[in-house]
Amino acid sequence: MSEAVGGAMQPQASTPLVVPWRRNVTLALLLTVAAVSYIDRQVFTLFQDDIKAELGLNDGQLGILTGFSFGLFYALAAFPIARYADRGDRRLVISLCVTIWSMATVACGMAGNFFQMLLARIGLAAGEAGAGPASNSLLVEIFPPHRRVLVISTMLAASAVGLSGGLALAGWLSTFYHWRTVFYIVGVPGIALGLIVWLLAAEPRRAKGEAALTPVNNLRPLEVIKLMASSASLRWVGVMMLTVPLSGFAFILWGASFFRRVHDMPVAEVGFWMGGMMAGGLVLGNLLAGYIGDRFGAANPRFNSWLAAGGLFLAFPFAMIFCFSENAYVALGCFLIVKFLMTLYLGPTIALSYAQVPVSMRAIMSATINMLIGIAGTGIGGTLAGFLSAWLEPSYGLESLRYSLAITSTTLLLGGIAAIMAGRTAKILPESLK
Repeated sequence: MSEAVGGAMQPQASTPLVVPWRRNVTLALLLTVAAVSYIDRQVFTLFQDDIKAELGLNDGQLGILTGFSFGLFYALAAFPIARYADRGDRRLVISLCVTIWSMATVACGMAGNFFQMLLARIGLAAGEAGAGPASNSLLVEIFPPHRRVLVISTMLAASAVGLSGGLALAGWLSTFYHWRTVFYIVGVPGIALGLIVWLLAAEPRRAKGEAALTPVNNLRPLEVIKLMASSASLRWVGVMMLTVPLSGFAFILWGASFFRRVHDMPVAEVGFWMGGMMAGGLVLGNLLAGYIGDRFGAANPRFNSWLAAGGLFLAFPFAMIFCFSENAYVALGCFLIVKFLMTLYLGPTIALSYAQVPVSMRAIMSATINMLIGIAGTGIGGTLAGFLSAWLEPSYGLESLRYSLAITSTTLLLGGIAAIMAGRTAKILPESLK
């Protein structure tokens, strides 16, 4: 996210219809798309206290804008787009989605009240939900399947660059421009990016005349959820996806406000330091998870669950220090460590899930996991942290965010237990080991 799946991942053999240079250009473009999607949403995170003051909002309403509205529509949009990504023109989908969310980002800068901002955030969520499934479906078709964990983790790392870079960029721009102008500055270039993707990205289906293929599978999301419910291991994966993102996104969505309120840091300084810590933690965590997962988990997918559990258990004490340290820079260091350790769970867990289902199910199952992360992380995590802060504010004032984030951090322990159980109960399909 980054701390979200990003959509449909369906491993296939590398296609000879895509020459190496085109494959590399496509990868570069889609990594850029993944980064830009998080830059646009992080601008809101950094300026949410300014938006709160100018629009006359409370933390509960702010939680709905940062969390529930975005997470719900992000999750709902993922399914139909993931199904189309299995048969349609993915390049067109990505291009349109980038354009839509870029226009929605500009609309955030124009919003004059809570409901106008809510509509802009919904548009942003719907656009961003579509690019991930199509991008990942395309990438794993044009790259070899034995690099599966690394491909997933590289895309997650690009999202992490957007998460951190969005904070740093918005913080720097805040020294020159009003928050509304910053939304315009980061939103408009996305329209050009959408056009470039359309012109330069590869789409092997078009080369083969298969842009209107029938779906790889006809499974509906409800059927995939039922299948997950019938597997003990995948049930535990579901528990993980409902607990870990709740804490992870609460830290991401409210971290900037935490440093501004609790440690009285200027907005530009928050963007620089928090962005840097997030970049270091998420990028290194994703890349390390990809390397270790490919090195030790390829022959034994259950290893991925131990990697995930270890990171989550170790992250919890540093999360507590982050919440209650009186020193802003100690808190920043702990934020770096928490993000690094938490990030070790996602790529390996997705790979463990893939090892237990047929290839034809992986795209729509990824959308199901994406839905769980979206609902639990951005939807519940961001909203819950906001309402907890509002509830605790009469007693603790600006310090209420300390206790709000500390409460949500306990879900890391639940996620660690779920990771262990997912590995112990996993039933690996023979063909997934090839």
